[in-house]
Amino acid sequence: MTAASTAPTVAPPVLSMTQQQRVVVVAACAEELEPVVKALRGLSLAGHRVVLLWRDGKPGPRLDRFRARVQITPGTGSGVRGRARSVLTAASRLREARTSSVLAALHRDPRAVRALESADAVVAVGQAAGVVDELTAPGRPLVPPAELENWEAVGGVWRKLEAQTEVGPSAFTPSYVRSLLRHLDHFVRPVPPARQRLLVPVIDTMHLTGRFDLAHDLAAHLDPDLPGTDPVDRAELRGLQALTTASATGEAPPTVREVAGEVLHAADTTLQRQDVDRTVDLATLALSLLFHRELHADKLSSPLVADPEQFLADWRASEVGRLLGGSAPRRPALPYRTGRPAQEATRRVVVVPGTYPQFSTPVVDALAEQADVRVVDLAARPDLRGMRPRRTLVEARLRQALGDPAVPDYEVLEEMEAADAVFVDWADRGALAVVMAVPEGVRLVLRIHSMDALSPWIHLIDWSRVDDLVVVSEPMRALVTRLLGPQLSPTRVHVVPNVLDPGRLPTTGRPDGDRRRLLMVGWGQQVKDARWALDVLGALRQEDPSWRLSLLGTDFPADDVRSQQHYARSFRERLTQDDVRGAVDFVGYTRDVAPHLAAADFVLSTSRRESFGLGLVEAAAAGAVPVVRDWPIYAPLEAARTIFPAHWVVDTVEDAVARIRQAQTGSAWEQASAEARAVVEERFSSGDARAAFQELVLGER
Repeated sequence: MTAASTAPTVAPPVLSMTQQQRVVVVAACAEELEPVVKALRGLSLAGHRVVLLWRDGKPGPRLDRFRARVQITPGTGSGVRGRARSVLTAASRLREARTSSVLAALHRDPRAVRALESADAVVAVGQAAGVVDELTAPGRPLVPPAELENWEAVGGVWRKLEAQTEVGPSAFTPSYVRSLLRHLDHFVRPVPPARQRLLVPVIDTMHLTGRFDLAHDLAAHLDPDLPGTDPVDRAELRGLQALTTASATGEAPPTVREVAGEVLHAADTTLQRQDVDRTVDLATLALSLLFHRELHADKLSSPLVADPEQFLADWRASEVGRLLGGSAPRRPALPYRTGRPAQEATRRVVVVPGTYPQFSTPVVDALAEQADVRVVDLAARPDLRGMRPRRTLVEARLRQALGDPAVPDYEVLEEMEAADAVFVDWADRGALAVVMAVPEGVRLVLRIHSMDALSPWIHLIDWSRVDDLVVVSEPMRALVTRLLGPQLSPTRVHVVPNVLDPGRLPTTGRPDGDRRRLLMVGWGQQVKDARWALDVLGALRQEDPSWRLSLLGTDFPADDVRSQQHYARSFRERLTQDDVRGAVDFVGYTRDVAPHLAAADFVLSTSRRESFGLGLVEAAAAGAVPVVRDWPIYAPLEAARTIFPAHWVVDTVEDAVARIRQAQTGSAWEQASAEARAVVEERFSSGDARAAFQELVLGER
């Protein structure tokens, strides 16, 4: 006989972890129920139906939450004994004549008999524990004391979670969440419908703070399809599972649009119920799904570019989407503003640089030639920096759309009140706050680049408040007008290229050399796809190992974007391979880019998405020969070929290598370099961009 065959058989647990059961607790007197209160709470919190069955006394206040209760009260009606005999065993009937125990009373109470008959399991405490054989049956097993003790921990899990929720998000520390996960893994799987929403604020907090793994692990305990789950709750739970999966794995589920549609329908339902707080939660979740960066920002395609009508159909059809994208009355101008001269000598302009402030510097310089400019850097405030959805802003916008007296961001409002005109760079969180706060009589100009065109905020902006929208290229105009449709009709749209800063361009001549230097400006982001540049370098070095690549700009950020973390690792692995190892020079961030532009023979734009390609244009202005990948995300817009000459644009690494080799030597390179300078001068350096911003922001004098 083997050791395995002699091992004792472990009985399966009586109480289910996945299905609701009716558990009847039997006691002779109510006081005997007190020692098992915690375990009974655990059963109840896990979704089991607990029924108290006792003879004497009255349950204490700790048992008040258990509303299913039957006090054994012996009756005298006929038929009771017969019914009791069908429930109790023969031994109990023999004992009935000579005992006054709880059994004798139970036999004479039809309500108590029915309660016991309907039980899926029995908990016997106190004196009742002595007559277990008479209380149980094959379909009505006893819950062993050891198993019952385990359920005390279940109650503790939920009680502590309720207490932490009362404290607020600060109580949901990673260490607490890891402890919660251990308890849920051990005691509660799946979480019952009545308790699933208790996990929602914890998941939200972990996701908001970038602890995507913990948020995803918690969301795995949700089961939206459990019987008894409210449809609104079901939509929210499905949305959270899809959201945390996208953030934790770096890949959005293929059903994300359908899930977002279900969440939007739930938001409309709660809006009809006038539950604004819940509507805000659901609207924020829907926006987080539809505009998740793992769908759009860094991939090789985006449904917002490929087919925005289908992708945004549910958003456009929802009442919540209509409200958040609609117009609302503007705050009236202050009395002192209405009395100011129409043609004051010096205009006052507020510039809000946005999440990436370096792009606004040339615009500030241009406006400062004709106006008193104040720069308000909202990027210093985390709630107003970035592109991700933020609940507080969604709530403020929805309440404004509903006509509630919205409380403005006074820091923003005071700056707007003192201005004649406002220029906002990037359609980010700060842009929405500014548009919501700008009063009547203040001219507002907003500029969209690339990532912000794929963000949620353009769909929440009240475009009736924006006088002029600036985009940096014709492809961006086509994309934004298609994304917004009639919503953009009150606003004039202009294409104004990025303003080139002459101070960044070299003033000395280009050094002679063998024309073996590649340059990439701004490389440390997944969307820039520097690995593609390494592939180009590797292919060139197969024939000539003297080729080198300069990477100008900062390294990959230590952020919480999972796909970017994966990409950074794969880039570093590619960097160690034989064909490129030792041939890459990391310049790092510098304001003095001119020497590096002057030293480059070819400049690469390998991005997956660009709206203009400012670094490429600056290098071309310095004489580097441009090699532009047909940016995959914007390829449906023919973006690269619309902005630049078609022969600059390549589809593959092999095409890039062929263009470089063709223009590599002698007069071919000189000719290509001269052409690059001429194209930049003609299309981007004429000075029209500076004058355009002055006219748009300051208006006619």
